Amino acid sequence: MSDIFLGLDFDKNSSAPINFLENRFHDLSPFSALEVEIDGVRYKTAEHAYHALRVVPEARTEIMNASSPLEAWRLAQVCKEKDQLIEHDKDELMERIFRAKLAQHESVKEVLLLTGERELLKVFDKDYYWGTGSDGTGQNKMGKLWMKLREEIRN
Repeated sequence: MSDIFLGLDFDKNSSAPINFLENRFHDLSPFSALEVEIDGVRYKTAEHAYHALRVVPEARTEIMNASSPLEAWRLAQVCKEKDQLIEHDKDELMERIFRAKLAQHESVKEVLLLTGERELLKVFDKDYYWGTGSDGTGQNKMGKLWMKLREEIRN
């Protein structure tokens, strides 16, 4: 994965995949400091929204007020251990949040379009569902979602 573009010295003619967690493309990360509003409720980041919306209502406030996206994730893990998760479709929930983020922040649209036709990757060694995993065999669902949304906004 050494040829993955990290956002430095951007070459529009390159075909190297883009790790959107890094540098210029960080607005696409759920950890980026862009608030997102879902159903009239404002969340500090897409990561806060995702984890708050997957737990029972009485556990949401603590996640919403988490000091960082990582802390929101950690609190959601505690809720999981306490069996406080609600039934949800992970892909549908993330798509809903990313659509809101895209609609509410012009910078996200600009960054997404800047990626051209290049493959978008969430390069994270511990995430085999949303990302590539440590060995590149992960499902990269988050990257695929951004590529789907990119295609939609072009048409």
